[in-house]
Formats: sequence, C-alpha cells, structure tokens
Amino acid sequence: MTQSSPDPNAVHELQAMAAEAALPIAQARKTRSRAASLHLIDLLSRWGGSGLAVFAAAAIFITTVVARDQPLRAGVWAAMVFAALYLCRRYRREFRRGDKIAARPFRWRAYYTATIAVVSAAFGAGAFLLAIPAQGAARVEIIALLIAGTLTAAGLHTAYRSTALAAALPASMFVAVATLRMSGISLVTVAILAILVAGSVALWIASGQIGAAADRRFPRTRLIRREIERSATPEPVVATVLANAAAKA
Repeated sequence: MTQSSPDPNAVHELQAMAAEAALPIAQARKTRSRAASLHLIDLLSRWGGSGLAVFAAAAIFITTVVARDQPLRAGVWAAMVFAALYLCRRYRREFRRGDKIAARPFRWRAYYTATIAVVSAAFGAGAFLLAIPAQGAARVEIIALLIAGTLTAAGLHTAYRSTALAAALPASMFVAVATLRMSGISLVTVAILAILVAGSVALWIASGQIGAAADRRFPRTRLIRREIERSATPEPVVATVLANAAAKA
C-alpha cells in the first residue's frame, strides 16, 4: 500500500498561517511604541536646552576671544547663529511650557529638528567666515572649537537620531569643506575628517542605545494582545486544516 503525499493545498494553508503568525513579530521589531516615542521626545526637549547652550557658549567664546580681530565677520556670524538659536529655543520653550504645540509632540519634534539643522548650518558657517581669513593659531582654534561645539551639542540631542544628525551634519560639512579649502589633502585634513566621522558614528550608536532602552522600557502592547487573542483559536484552525488534508489523502 503506497502512502499518498500530503495535499499541496493543505501545506500552503499551513505555510500561510505560519507567515501570518510571524508577521506581527516582524512588524513589532521595526516599529516603536507611541509611549517610547513620547518618552524620547520628552528627553529631547529636556536635554536639548543644554545642547543649545553649548552652541551659544562656543559662539560667544569664538566671537569675543578667538576672532576678536575680525569684528565685522564675527558680528555677522554671531547674528546668524543667535537668530537661529532664538527660533529653536522658542520652539523648545513653548513645548516645555505646555503651549498648543505640546499637544502635537511629533510635529514639534519635526519643527525642532528642522530648526536645529539651521542652527548647525549657521554655526558651521563660521569655518568660512572666520577660520579661512584667520591666520596661524587662531585658525586652528576656531576649527577645533567648531568641531567640539558641534559634536557636544549634537551629543545632547541623541534622544532622537534624526535630531542628533541634524545638529551635527550641516556644521560638520561646512568644517570639512573649509578644511579641504585651507589645507587640501593633508594629514591635518585627514585627521579632522576622521574626527568628524568618528563623532557621527558615536552619535549613531548612542542614539541607537537610547532608543533601544526606551523600547525595552515601553514595549509595544499590540503584539501581546494579538498573541492572547490568537492563542484561543489556533488549535481548532489547525485541526480543521489537518482534517481536510487527511480526508483528501
């Protein structure tokens, strides 16, 4: 007596059920719960004030100490930076104060990320306005302060990866291009580019760890509810499929 092969249709039904059961798990790994996102936005709004203060402190020091022999250029650059900082600080203050924008935290995060990118671009423009015309030690100090200020301020925005990169990349690009223009391909240029790349990678890793911690603290509950609802029904469904397969055999 030969044993008949399983019905392909029954096998396909079982495969479809397995894929459907695995789908919510795959989606849960890719998406973040609303509670975790709100927690990260709260961290961003609290830590962001210190990041803005770092931008402001670095701009004040460069303008008044390092670039004091370029008063016109330093004044224009400082006006650009502080105008962008004012807008960014206003968005943060309104959110922390609980104004109307606080009811739309995800929209606020988008606004804040856009404005912090403007702050970063204005801050990094100092490499062209101040570092290139400077001479000797002043040029090196300006570049070093721009890099340190950018990476430190971006590090205080790592609660959200996109915001941290918005705070770091525009200024880093200005500094990198200005360095290439001043020194060409040299050891100094390579060292500065390596520092900027390493800083960006560190920001990426740190933001990922903070996000993972938030995901562990505020996991998605939809998957748990689906599994609870699914656990009541799988046995009858599987039994029906197997019975159909046996009948066809």
